[in-house]
Amino acid sequence: MFDNERGSFRSGITNFSICCLASLIYCLGINFFILPGGLYSGGFTGISQLLSLFAKGTRLEPYNIKGAIYFILNIPIMILGWRVLGSKPMLKAGFTILLESALMSFLPIPNEPIISDTLTNTIVGGFFEGVGCGLLYIGFGSGGGTDTIGIVLSRKFHSLSIGKVSLAINIVVYAVCAIVFNPEVAVYSIIAAFCCSLVIDKIHLQNRAVTVNVFTNRDREIGDWIRDNINRSATVFTGTGVYSGAERKLVISVMSEYEYYRLKRTLPDLDPTAFANVYPSSAVLGDFEKRLS
Repeated sequence: MFDNERGSFRSGITNFSICCLASLIYCLGINFFILPGGLYSGGFTGISQLLSLFAKGTRLEPYNIKGAIYFILNIPIMILGWRVLGSKPMLKAGFTILLESALMSFLPIPNEPIISDTLTNTIVGGFFEGVGCGLLYIGFGSGGGTDTIGIVLSRKFHSLSIGKVSLAINIVVYAVCAIVFNPEVAVYSIIAAFCCSLVIDKIHLQNRAVTVNVFTNRDREIGDWIRDNINRSATVFTGTGVYSGAERKLVISVMSEYEYYRLKRTLPDLDPTAFANVYPSSAVLGDFEKRLS
């Protein structure tokens, strides 16, 4: 039991460190590429950028208030999430929101884009945002904002999802950019968001499902590990080896790619003679829990 608690503590420290690094990378993308390039991010970050325009001509104009606005916008979302989702996920989200708000406020913003070419600057900025968001999900963190709204609404309205809610909010943000500024700003901002999404999909292993076929003689040990450690189920079939004529068990389970890597590290200890065939699941229907974080 002590080892389990110590392992859980170590895992918590690792996830905490990943979330801190993720927030730093994300905010570097915003302050070093998106903002100097005159572009707008999606979600609550983009809304904060738009609302900060009202500070022009006031005493607040010399200050970078986007981080403070971002924090204030998330307060009612945090309260809603606390009531619906519970305290544990909201404490994680609250820490990330506070850290990102501080980084947005205090990281320097270059007067001129680091990369002079607008398209290259857009792609690099989207890449940094995507790496930050992807790492945040790997660390089982949450940035609040559209993530929390999406989770809450998807619980109430099953036809909705985090992606759909995020898309709806981003459409509003980029439509305002096209009206207030010019379509070029909106187009480049959309390109940055597209690059961000591509990078997230590559990094966020929890978002991709795989089917794992394990050929083994220790089906009970492997099945129990899948059930107890990643909270998935599995189906066991009995087969016969063509060359040896010996009976073999086939353990089949569908899980996220992240969960598969955990099984991959443990499989040699469970059965040194086992081998696995893994392939991506293009679609998973029915009663399958998709754990995005």
